[in-house]
Amino acid sequence: MFGYCGESAADVQALYVSLKSACANDPTLAAVAPNCSQHCHGWGYVILAANGLFHYRTARPIYEDEVTLPPLQGPVRAIFHGRYASDPGLAGAIFSHPFMAANHTEVLFLAHNGGVSAEPVRDRVVDSEWLLEEITRAGGLVPALPRLKERTKSALNLLLLTIGRGPGTPAALQYFHYFKATEPAKAGYYNMFTGALPGGRVVMSSTLTLAAARAPGLEQIQPAAFEALRILG
Repeated sequence: MFGYCGESAADVQALYVSLKSACANDPTLAAVAPNCSQHCHGWGYVILAANGLFHYRTARPIYEDEVTLPPLQGPVRAIFHGRYASDPGLAGAIFSHPFMAANHTEVLFLAHNGGVSAEPVRDRVVDSEWLLEEITRAGGLVPALPRLKERTKSALNLLLLTIGRGPGTPAALQYFHYFKATEPAKAGYYNMFTGALPGGRVVMSSTLTLAAARAPGLEQIQPAAFEALRILG
């Protein structure tokens, strides 16, 4: 997955192509899913630009889906996610990220990589949906984080786009990078990084930094802050 904040539709397109490549052949995925190398259980995006809000989710793998991204104008904030489902029975467009929620002050979109123990467990509801419900119920990611970390089984890698309802309220793209210290063998998969593109900044999963999947023009790659909530931009 990746989050982008910048001014360039070309950057978003380059990252989209990069994610296609990463999801088609992810050498780090075997650390959490033995003998697997593809994120084959759907994908999706949310893009907020000056000319619109675009939200797309599908059950098709990103590397088999030839959808064209919408034309984008002005400042752009975007989240893209390609899914590997630990439970293939929970595969389908409604289970693809980013998930959406709303309250009286803002609209929220969330993408998540990792596993948490939802409470209560409900049939046909994935853990990432529960995460977003908890964030909404708590009134934001900051007050929700202690409980979310407590319920984390493997990783809590989050991308959250919040869009205020009030006129002139700025949107924000936040990220949080965290995985259990008891999972060192899986660090190559769960690590996140930040980087620069010609028109903006990106935070991304580790696979998008590998040579085979790296977007042209990506530079200043460095580890994302660990266990610290950050705003991209």
